[in-house]
Amino acid sequence: MSTSTSPIHMSPDFTIPTPRLHISYFIPTNPAHPAFLAHLWNTPEYLATNGKTSITDSDSARKFLENRIIPLYTRRIGMMLVHLKPHPDASLDESTPIGTVSLMQGEPPNGYGAPDIGFCILPEHQKQGYATEAAKGFIEHAQRESGVPGVFGFCSPHNVPSRKTLEKIGLEFRGVRKLRVFGNEESLVFTLPGMEEDLGVYGVDP
Repeated sequence: MSTSTSPIHMSPDFTIPTPRLHISYFIPTNPAHPAFLAHLWNTPEYLATNGKTSITDSDSARKFLENRIIPLYTRRIGMMLVHLKPHPDASLDESTPIGTVSLMQGEPPNGYGAPDIGFCILPEHQKQGYATEAAKGFIEHAQRESGVPGVFGFCSPHNVPSRKTLEKIGLEFRGVRKLRVFGNEESLVFTLPGMEEDLGVYGVDP
């Protein structure tokens, strides 16, 4: 199986393997991929935490992937599809989509100086450590292959599960900030160990 890191070729066989998971590109022309995203982002659990989005069906999901996610792959970040392996040696084709993991970073001034990690797992597969495993795998890959120097973790002060996952990933709590990039919403801020003490270096306001 190919493990090429070139995002330009968008190989459908590309995978970042972890012990229980495969992490792969979203392929908008694969009907199963936008259909899965539309399903994931319209579960009651997702809507309760994140609210309603413009992704209501496969067509809107496909356009979102084409316009917002695929361009990020040229920077070797973006949102990836998380698959559950049926057995340790399973191929990507044998695996079942269960969620997403992302490293997102807007272009200045609409972004910070490091990407932030995100994750979303189908309700029936939660509380089994898959979000932690996927996030660790994606961060390690980004550091190893793309030299990503730092990663943020943001979550609502009321989102206890996300906070616990960010802590399990190994991110350090750096306080509560109002994030201008996200409409000045109050957020818990986490960083990878070793990032600058002054978060203003990355454009995060005090």
